[in-house]
Amino acid sequence: MNEQGPPPEPQTPLVELRGVQLDFEHKPILHRLNLRVERKQRMVVMGQSGAGKSTLLRLILGVLRPTEGTVFFEGRDLSRASRPQINAVRRKIGMVYQSSALISSLSVRDNLALPLEELTRKRRAEINHIVEDKLAMVGMEETGALMPSELSGGMRKRVAIARALVMEPELLLFDEPTTGLDPVLAAVIDELIVNLTEKAHATSIIVTHELSSAFRTATRIAMLYKGRIIEEDRPERFRSSHNPVVEQFIEGRTKGPIQ
Repeated sequence: MNEQGPPPEPQTPLVELRGVQLDFEHKPILHRLNLRVERKQRMVVMGQSGAGKSTLLRLILGVLRPTEGTVFFEGRDLSRASRPQINAVRRKIGMVYQSSALISSLSVRDNLALPLEELTRKRRAEINHIVEDKLAMVGMEETGALMPSELSGGMRKRVAIARALVMEPELLLFDEPTTGLDPVLAAVIDELIVNLTEKAHATSIIVTHELSSAFRTATRIAMLYKGRIIEEDRPERFRSSHNPVVEQFIEGRTKGPIQ
């Protein structure tokens, strides 16, 4: 008779928010929020504008600290981490901002090189190679000498994604990555997010209110409503949810619990 050992312990999630409360001037923004993001997932957090989706990303980056509750990265409690510990974690995270947030006075090449120059001891030749490689990954290899003002909105978004990749992050955060883009460009960016995160074996958290982008990119979808995650599931199950808030949001109805 074969003896079986104890069952394997569950893997520590890459990111976990546990009982997170965040108040601004005594006004609750997030309320007892729980969210668990496993490695290599593409977690899309959906919700209305102003629901706190971008705030969620700032908590994960350590820019904000929760009023109550805990934010974990690789099992480490960021809520009580020191500034050097937070900075060490940020090196493992790539952020793509809604506005792309490229430095207007620097060329595309220098925008990508800046984090490598400031945070690593890599030599110039190695930095140049990394910059060229990441620009090629997003189809922007001919733009290194251009200034951000010379780029279209879609091109700026691609460069921002390339910049987020230069530190080989374990986690990529996307804040409304397709806002302001036409439907075709939005689909191109969505496909780029899927392909690059899979190639890099990275985990990603994407916040958006755009349904088409959410269902194109997600391996899991969470709905943020009134400061809480009210539903979280695989896209195909999320689409057929019977939660009245989720149903109204997906169908775009004016009548329902969302006012």
